[in-house]
Amino acid sequence: MRLPRLFILDLRQVILGFTLLLVLITLANQFVISDRVYTQQAMTQSLEANRAYAGKLADITSQFIQSLQMQLSYSAKSLSGDLDNAARREQEVQRLLSQTQSFNSVVIVDRRGEVISAAPEQLGAVGIILHASATKQSLMVPQAMMPQPYVSPLGNLVVSPSHPIMSDTEPQRYLGYISGNIYLHGNNILSRLLGTHFHGAEARIMVLSENGAVVYDSQSRQIGMTVGEMHPLWDAFMQAQAGQSGAMVSTQGSAQLIGYAPVKDMRWVVLVSSAQQHVVNSVGNTIGNLMEKGAPVTLITLLAIWLLAGTISAPLQILAQRVRDNDKTFNDIPAWYAEAKTLKRAIAAYSHEQLQRISALNLASNTDPLTGIGNRRYLQTCLDSMREQGQTFAVLALDIDHFKCINDRFGHDVGDQVIKTLARLLKLGCREYDYVCRSGGEEFMLLLPGLDIDRAQELADRLRQQVAEHSFKPVTQVTVSVGVSLWQGGVELKAALKAADNALYKAKNNGRNRTEVAEL
Repeated sequence: MRLPRLFILDLRQVILGFTLLLVLITLANQFVISDRVYTQQAMTQSLEANRAYAGKLADITSQFIQSLQMQLSYSAKSLSGDLDNAARREQEVQRLLSQTQSFNSVVIVDRRGEVISAAPEQLGAVGIILHASATKQSLMVPQAMMPQPYVSPLGNLVVSPSHPIMSDTEPQRYLGYISGNIYLHGNNILSRLLGTHFHGAEARIMVLSENGAVVYDSQSRQIGMTVGEMHPLWDAFMQAQAGQSGAMVSTQGSAQLIGYAPVKDMRWVVLVSSAQQHVVNSVGNTIGNLMEKGAPVTLITLLAIWLLAGTISAPLQILAQRVRDNDKTFNDIPAWYAEAKTLKRAIAAYSHEQLQRISALNLASNTDPLTGIGNRRYLQTCLDSMREQGQTFAVLALDIDHFKCINDRFGHDVGDQVIKTLARLLKLGCREYDYVCRSGGEEFMLLLPGLDIDRAQELADRLRQQVAEHSFKPVTQVTVSVGVSLWQGGVELKAALKAADNALYKAKNNGRNRTEVAEL
């Protein structure tokens, strides 16, 4: 039955279809690879930018804190002899507050924890006994400190660098401390300092204290909150806490590209993060723009392919029509032109060559290419033949001992040579009508027609000894293990082969270089 013309493709359509398919696959592959490469590059660049920016902000924060400590140190020294002078204290806190504008408020606390001076006055903190953990820490350890953020008695979230005030007459006598307070919520010197730098609107900048409390957040969403182990920034925070700076992709929560750096001489950490999805979207937009810009070139390319397909296929279509209109035997084809004559001769030669190839392939399909003996297909053919004839035969399953060690020590070329030499020894040691086959890598199967189990065992031992005594240089010695079984009518072929395999495994387990006979 002839197919309708609608379903038959001519050569021009085939060329055009495959060419278009290859072009589309190439374009799609190019865009997929570009997307992956650009995305990886963009992520790498974003991570590096975040890492560098985190290090820059860590340096800025460190310098800022050092500046605060220097200011407090100067004030503490100036008050060391006048701490009981209320007017002098008031003058100093007002100077410290207004001169640098580094603090939202300034307080002087005596060694009992009572605020004895404060600025601005409307703060109303004078006379208050401070009980915050940061206050206790400053009182207990008379040295310059940057305690953890805490909530002040007036309800402000505060970070308070402090400096001890020591008596100028008794250097070991602790009088109290002076502290400058920075309110973390709202407008403060730290947010203004860190917020004046630009790193892209998509990046988020956070500064965390030693216990994970958020001291600064460029998005003002988590100031005062504490970062926990399930937070996407936790792993980066812990790396920076260990004194390392670097960049990483978060493994918790939404994917974030994080740069991190520790603040020098503190347990604070600066984190700069950006959403990985933002990078992916940006690359997607770039790829979309490339596709849009390249559309005219693509259309021109497709048109050129269409024209070239017609030009290439035209001569072959004419030749195909002439061949189709002649007898299928090609005997009556008028060979008055070179193309037809060449085609006719080629078809005749091709038919003859095909017959030779089929014969060669039939031989090759039953021959092991390495050793030249029969393969598993040949083995199955022999088994089927003897089963049909009802011929009793012995089965020898043979395997090279420690063959993997030979390959590992001497290389696979030597291993192949050992297999070839063993195949030759087996052929020489068997009768002409015995079947010697290579059933696997270093495994051989011998089918011995007409032998009973005792004679088969004798042959197996003789072959095994010949192999052990043969020189397989450079290998010192090669030995084999053999399993023997017998097939008689009424027994499944698979059972006889399996019995030989089991006997072979028994020989392996019992020390190798031996023959084991299957129980019949």
